[in-house]
Amino acid sequence: MKTLLAGLIGAALLLAVHPAVAGAAKPSADRIQSFDGAGGWINSPPLTLDDLRGKVVLVDVWEYTCINCLRTLPYLREWYRRYHDHGFVIVGVHTPEFDFTHDPKNVESAVRRLGVVWPVALDNRMAIWNRYENTVWPHEYLFDRSGRLVESVLGEGAYQQTEAKIQALLKAGDPSLRLPAVMPLLPQDSYDKPGAVCYPQTAEMLIGHGVVRNLRGSPGQASNFSYDSSAPQDGAVELQGYWRVTPQAAVSDESDGHLRLRYHAIQLMAVLRPEEGRSVRVDVLQDGRPIAAGDAGADVRYDSAHRSYVLVDQPRAYDLVMNARFGNHTLELAPTGAGVGVYDFAFESCEIPK
Repeated sequence: MKTLLAGLIGAALLLAVHPAVAGAAKPSADRIQSFDGAGGWINSPPLTLDDLRGKVVLVDVWEYTCINCLRTLPYLREWYRRYHDHGFVIVGVHTPEFDFTHDPKNVESAVRRLGVVWPVALDNRMAIWNRYENTVWPHEYLFDRSGRLVESVLGEGAYQQTEAKIQALLKAGDPSLRLPAVMPLLPQDSYDKPGAVCYPQTAEMLIGHGVVRNLRGSPGQASNFSYDSSAPQDGAVELQGYWRVTPQAAVSDESDGHLRLRYHAIQLMAVLRPEEGRSVRVDVLQDGRPIAAGDAGADVRYDSAHRSYVLVDQPRAYDLVMNARFGNHTLELAPTGAGVGVYDFAFESCEIPK
């Protein structure tokens, strides 16, 4: 679960731009709220509460680079497939965290890539976020056919509980419905299974907001960095070579740039952006070596020399590491060209011990 505090400075930038929205009234969210204030819609014309009357509605507040939001999507896709024809509707509310996630084209591309086929409201001004008094990504609000709040789930989890409630709400309107068994948990959701262990993990790291350990030079200007001679510090980023550090990212400026961080977790995802619009290869090392195939995230590729890398061709979250077991590691990113923006690192650390 990504909280508003985790993205505090990014959110503060949004609120500073839109003070009228920041001071808007916050009605109670025990009833479904209007989607007024959305800057646009994807997969649907603008929806009103009248359009949703008589439907079982799940309002999903999300952000397309958020690791926890991405982990909920397989369930949302399956629920929509199973129950949409029976009167179940999902309304996605995309409230952006980064400057580039305000761009409707980027959100539209992500919606297509992620298989999101339900309506998505573009909440760039945080109008809907504030109306629901929300503080986290993702947040699932389940409403019955009368628009009454039945369940509120912050972050990941409770998938089987939520699906059972969806089924109960649908059957309340049509007792003759024959519905499938509740979807089993996916392998990555070990934290919801008997015997699960969730280890302490490195906190999420927003790169432009104070985590660069060896920061120097003028903000926004390219500087030549060198690694600290001491051991890497867990939860801090160090840079080497030429980089620009902006309020939201560290951006590679020359081909010899490296970024290093120490972390403890099972999974590591990074939000990366090709700042100049062209694809850039980024070599990825763990503990000084190419990432072992058994520890590689879904976006990692290997060249003919078995060097591990990712191709940064879209502004999105990249799955870099899925370690076979929990541990402490040093990750290094080495862009092979200028213009790779590194915005965020997020971690997960739950498993069923073998």
